[in-house]
Amino acid sequence: MTQPARTPSGAATGDGEGVWRRSWFQALVVLAVLVAGYWVSRTAGHPSWAGGFPTGIGDSFMAWLDGIYAWIVQNRNDSPLFLYFFNYVSVGLGSAVVLINQALDALTWVGVTALGVLSAWRAAGWRVALLVLATFGVFALTGLWNASMTTLALIITSVFIALLFGLPLGILAGRSERFHRRLRPALDFMQIMPAFAYLLPFVLLFGIGNPAAAVITAVYALPPVVRITALALREVDRGAIEATTSLGSTPWQVLTKVQLPLAKRTILLGINQTIMLAVSMVVIASVIGAGGLGDAIFQALSKVNVGQAFQAGLAIVMLAIAMDRVTGAVGNGAHTPRVPERLRLPVLGGGLLAVLATVVIGRSFDLGGWPRNWAVDIAAPVNAVNDAIESAVGGATSAMGTWTLEWVLAPLSQVLTGSPWWLVVLVAAALGWIFGGVRVAVLSAGSFVLVGLLGVWDNAMDTLSQVLVASLLTLALGVVLGVLMSRNDVFATILRPVLDAMQTLPPFVYLIPAVALFGIGRVPALAAAVIFALPPVIRLVNDGIRGVPAGAVEAADSQGSTKWQMLTKVQLPLARGSLLLAVNQGIILVLSMVVMGALVGAGSLGFDVVFGLAQNQLGLGLASGLAIVGLGLFLDRLTQGRRASHA
Repeated sequence: MTQPARTPSGAATGDGEGVWRRSWFQALVVLAVLVAGYWVSRTAGHPSWAGGFPTGIGDSFMAWLDGIYAWIVQNRNDSPLFLYFFNYVSVGLGSAVVLINQALDALTWVGVTALGVLSAWRAAGWRVALLVLATFGVFALTGLWNASMTTLALIITSVFIALLFGLPLGILAGRSERFHRRLRPALDFMQIMPAFAYLLPFVLLFGIGNPAAAVITAVYALPPVVRITALALREVDRGAIEATTSLGSTPWQVLTKVQLPLAKRTILLGINQTIMLAVSMVVIASVIGAGGLGDAIFQALSKVNVGQAFQAGLAIVMLAIAMDRVTGAVGNGAHTPRVPERLRLPVLGGGLLAVLATVVIGRSFDLGGWPRNWAVDIAAPVNAVNDAIESAVGGATSAMGTWTLEWVLAPLSQVLTGSPWWLVVLVAAALGWIFGGVRVAVLSAGSFVLVGLLGVWDNAMDTLSQVLVASLLTLALGVVLGVLMSRNDVFATILRPVLDAMQTLPPFVYLIPAVALFGIGRVPALAAAVIFALPPVIRLVNDGIRGVPAGAVEAADSQGSTKWQMLTKVQLPLARGSLLLAVNQGIILVLSMVVMGALVGAGSLGFDVVFGLAQNQLGLGLASGLAIVGLGLFLDRLTQGRRASHA
């Protein structure tokens, strides 16, 4: 009989495994109590003491918010706060987007292409330059050149705002522990919030259109550059700082001459992450009238036109990949083209002259944007292929969707919405206590009470049921694929670039193939959520298992452990930290995507946000957005385990 493997510190993994099993047993008992409470309530005919959360407070809160919205609409041009601040900011941001868009138009399509290719070549080499050229080719040939330039102008404006505020905040957080501690909860909160939850508050302040889209995108993309800049400064070698300080350098000289140069590579990676988040959020901002490629997808999905959605989705995918490769190459320290130092300035000057020449030629021939009659319509053939696929597998996918709705989603939703609200709150608190301690228990109960007080209890529980189903499927597939990836280097080599590409895509794009396979409804939203959340889960499981100390593996192997025993008794227990992080990331990503599924008929909280935006019902939309935040906070803290209680 094999002995339990021991970690380098000498603690038996069996002890931790026993605690882990005991926690899961307690959780199952708590869930069984919830199911029993549902059946008792149902048998008793759902009496008032065992019903859903009272809606009185929520209705009053929504009415109050609607009153605020009405006041803002009536006083937007009279109130000093709007007249001298928000309106100025709105006009300034809208003008910035328009000016950048006009500048791109003035360069003409040949000038923009030449400038983009030259910049990509100088920053990342000829391969990335060819990718950028292909990207502009997709913009043109799909007939979406103007929409692509609008999206690009929004991204440039939003990233500039995010970096203008994010870099100084990151520097302050990196140099001051007190400031970092105070800023961290706000960053945590911002990263927990699904993208949809950002929409209504900023629409209230800045209205519908590009100004609100620019602010929302900038705020959504802000946390990575702040966090990574602070981390980069903190990781600068203390010896270099002490040596510079001992020579009499001022704090400003230490920052500019030592810390920032040594942290440059990591900070550039933070800028890369900010740009990628901006790309994804700009697409989502089409819901509030931002225009561009996101609006093209939104309109196509609303008409269930897979071909048109595919065209716009392809343009967004190419834009995201191109921007990721260019900024990632700079952040990773990729080698620029090997040009002798004495020729760098002439080569750069010659390239700029070539760009200027193309602009002059383009302006001479009045080219402007790419002519729409030169575009290649691929919507019809894509729709034909989609129809063929639907004919071949439509019956199977329809049956799968029906089964999922009737036997999985509906029962779970009925349990959550049909159980006494106070029992659901107690169950949330109990799960928080089991997995995170007293603080997480209090926060979990508070999150559910907040959801109830907002007046959207039933829709929130329905959204939670969708998140749980998609999360279980995501984690099951992610663990299996992650284990296979960790055990087979060939499979890992094949899968790694696929995961890279998947993590580059904006979440909006995942709705297109889901709608193509499952049509409109909750099932495509769940399918898109699963695929969207899979890559980080697979990566974290793979990294966790590969990071298990070799000594522990060799010790277990020498005692005759089978591969299954090695995995379940040694590798998975020792990789528990990575597994918990995988669970956390997977569930939070699923929540954000399930909410976005409202655009394809998923309903619940996401639909309430979209409906509130469309019908100017601020109360319903903002209450639903806050409820999404409450669910996100609960799921995040619960899946962080004991770490959350000490955060």
